[in-house]
Amino acid sequence: MLRRTIPIFLFVLGSALLCAQASTGADELREGLVLFKQERYQDAIRAFRDLILNARSEQQQANVADAYYWVSRAYLAVGNYEEAAANLEYFLANYPSHPSYPDALYQKGRLLYLQGDPESGIQVLSQFLTEYPDSEFAGSVYFWLGECLFSLGQLEEAARVFNRVIVEYPKSVKLEASRYRLSLIEFKKRENQLLQLLKWSHEEALKSVEEFRRREKAYEQAIAVYQRKLSSPTTTAAGEAAIDTESKAALQQLRAENESLKDTIASLEARLASASEEETAGTTAELQQRLQAVANREKALQMKTEALAEKELLLQRMIEESEEGR
Repeated sequence: MLRRTIPIFLFVLGSALLCAQASTGADELREGLVLFKQERYQDAIRAFRDLILNARSEQQQANVADAYYWVSRAYLAVGNYEEAAANLEYFLANYPSHPSYPDALYQKGRLLYLQGDPESGIQVLSQFLTEYPDSEFAGSVYFWLGECLFSLGQLEEAARVFNRVIVEYPKSVKLEASRYRLSLIEFKKRENQLLQLLKWSHEEALKSVEEFRRREKAYEQAIAVYQRKLSSPTTTAAGEAAIDTESKAALQQLRAENESLKDTIASLEARLASASEEETAGTTAELQQRLQAVANREKALQMKTEALAEKELLLQRMIEESEEGR
């Protein structure tokens, strides 16, 4: 009697253990989902990993696909992009008919952007839009597609994509984010225009400084020659007349070039003033510093121009003294 009882007992115990194992898979999945919704992502990861590693029965195996999908989402939520990518790839490769496959493909495109690979992200997100154009995730997909384009500096294309989210998907969770990105793109365009203007102003300022130095050196040489000729005891009346004519010609040239230099400075100042008027309240400190640097260079150039004008006055006085001495 005892011998018959033991096999029956073992059979019942084994059946109970199998049922327990089968129910444990579903319980672990539910537990992981609850933890995920509570944003307890690390605990959710442990629950999903336990299900994946301990799956034995057919029912547990059926829950493994869900576990791979959700564990990738949990890893993505905590910023562990490497583990998230590995689990996503496994899920996409092994469960193409799973109901969560479209969302996993979308998550892959988003993940590629977060990993700093926007080119690959564009390919995956474009694939999603081709295969699932009517998906409920389409608005979000277009948003991340715009993010990829924005990160690549393709501002016009990104603006069109963000605007599409606003117009075609007004109920999308990415609606406000898309509006913000559009305003940011407009600011970025103005910033690029200001930087281009600053670059031009800087180049023009350098050219003006170089031109000023060249002229200054030429005038110093002319004044030195003129002084030597005036101090020479052998200078004749005809020589003095020639010197006088030469000096007056140099003076006229000096005045003309001074006027040209002043016009250049006025043009640069006008450009800087225009740039300041267009600058928005959100202009960065870096742009303000660059504008100030250019303004400082222009101020220095103005001071040099005034010094050149004083040299012009000195040359005029030397000519007048020469005329009085004759």
